[in-house]
Amino acid sequence: MKLVELDVLKFLDVVDSNSPAPGGGSVSALASSLGASLARMVAHLSFGKKKYEALSDDVKAKFVANFDELLKIKNELNDLIDRDSEAYNTVMAAYKLPKETDEEKATRSAEIQKSLKYAIQTPYDIVVLSGKAISLLGEILANGNQNAITDIGVGTMLLMVGLEGGILNVKVNLSSIKDTAYVEKITKEIYDIKAVAEKEKERIMGIVNSAL
Repeated sequence: MKLVELDVLKFLDVVDSNSPAPGGGSVSALASSLGASLARMVAHLSFGKKKYEALSDDVKAKFVANFDELLKIKNELNDLIDRDSEAYNTVMAAYKLPKETDEEKATRSAEIQKSLKYAIQTPYDIVVLSGKAISLLGEILANGNQNAITDIGVGTMLLMVGLEGGILNVKVNLSSIKDTAYVEKITKEIYDIKAVAEKEKERIMGIVNSAL
């Protein structure tokens, strides 16, 4: 059974076990999925309300576009909850390959590098998707139901937790990658995404806290 198909208590028990997977990567994806879900909840609570209905058609169209995009992101993040655990198992399998002869050592080393890049892709995607989701929240914050403004705040923080968790899981695998150009490229990309997301998070939380 997939992790995303477990009930909440069962998922928590699986994390709270002696198995290294699901671990921080899967939980980061879940955190961001929850963040996107909360933002969509605020949108759901906005549709049909007087303030929302008074908006121009262009503003409504952008609001709905962000609402729909957040659903796509949520669904992708849900897939990553399981994929992160699968990637971990792939890396472990590569490390268990035989290393008695020079040929076996070379094969094992190549497979480890390949599996590490595969393992990096999942948390990298979490970073990208979380950053993209944060960029979509401003529209819902500005034109959504203000009675649920704290839910946008919590959603923003959850997305940032997921993003930061993704970065940690990228970095731990990058440390074993020999391809320096690849390491530099991925490192720059994740920190560029973090910088933009952090700025937007601070802006959103400033608005949320000022409204309380």
